[in-house]
Amino acid sequence: MAVLGPGATLAAPAALDERQDAAVTMQAAMVHPQASETLRGVVDRVDERNDTLLIRLSPDRTEPFKVQDGLIFNAVRFGDPVEIAVQNIAGFRTIVGLSKQ
Repeated sequence: MAVLGPGATLAAPAALDERQDAAVTMQAAMVHPQASETLRGVVDRVDERNDTLLIRLSPDRTEPFKVQDGLIFNAVRFGDPVEIAVQNIAGFRTIVGLSKQ
């Protein structure tokens, strides 16, 4: 058993510091959730392999969106009018909510 003298401290392993930083970041995200954007469009392509839906937002604008929950693929098909809630997660515009119109 080691005895520490006055003023001595133990250094935390670097991995522990990284885990603590990650935990603080997760807590901050839960306290301050990201704002979501609501968009309406039509499903133009379903790409389950890449966890992506291509949504036609207007006649000249089609955008890909990542899907957070794979169960969405069971609910939509090509041509379905949808309203989606989108957040920027890990640098990707991600569908966090979807309702068929």
